[in-house]
Amino acid sequence: MTENKIVTSRENPHVKRLDALLRQKKAREESGLFVLEGARLCLDAVQSGLSIECVYLTRESAEKTPALLNLAEAAGQTVWLSESLAGRLGETKTPQGVFAVLPACALPRLGNPKPDGRYLLLYQVRDPGNLGGILRTAAALGGDGAYLCDCAEHVSPKVLRASMGGIFRLPLAVVDDMAALVARLSNVGVQTFAAAGGGTTAPQVLAGQGGKAVLIGNEGNGLPDDLTAACTATVSIPMKTGNESLNAAMAAGILMWEMIKDS
Repeated sequence: MTENKIVTSRENPHVKRLDALLRQKKAREESGLFVLEGARLCLDAVQSGLSIECVYLTRESAEKTPALLNLAEAAGQTVWLSESLAGRLGETKTPQGVFAVLPACALPRLGNPKPDGRYLLLYQVRDPGNLGGILRTAAALGGDGAYLCDCAEHVSPKVLRASMGGIFRLPLAVVDDMAALVARLSNVGVQTFAAAGGGTTAPQVLAGQGGKAVLIGNEGNGLPDDLTAACTATVSIPMKTGNESLNAAMAAGILMWEMIKDS
């Protein structure tokens, strides 16, 4: 169904729903929906096979990017917005007048771990840019999936933008108990490696055959001792003297590369 009339008011019911989904975690959790903003992300979602519940467009955006008309055809509903209203709703620095509402269940889900799988375990990664960047890298390198525990909301607008569509192709699972997950992985034959400074095991240990998982902790506090001890080994990235640590996303990328390259 298409709303042919151009909507100009923020009080319009369609617009109020979009506004809430963009800005309120509670609205996303209660509805099971999330929002993509920008032509690239929205078109990438369709090309990745995700279903679109509703698309919000401006006439100007459709004229600039004709492919968005295909997006409108693929969506269950299309709402046309005025350029000024779309600019007020958008959260990006240069709003493009394109939004898509999707069900969270449309994203690829990570099922039972495979004995030969290569996984990221993310514990309390709270910065949306870091989380999105990690998911983008893991998808690009061909990881089998990522488990998230007490992290930033993976369907928040900032994480979605930082993932650059990687979240459409990387299976995810949100877990409540990371220690239980580490034990579960060990039970199926997956070796687990805690990323921590001061360890003696170099990243090269992640190469080679067999299931492996790297555990990445909080940007400021790292990993708690009990989680580190529960893993098969601790792995550290060698650094020049005077450098204490790397950004969480950068560290995850280096370790993921080592884990994936010979799989």
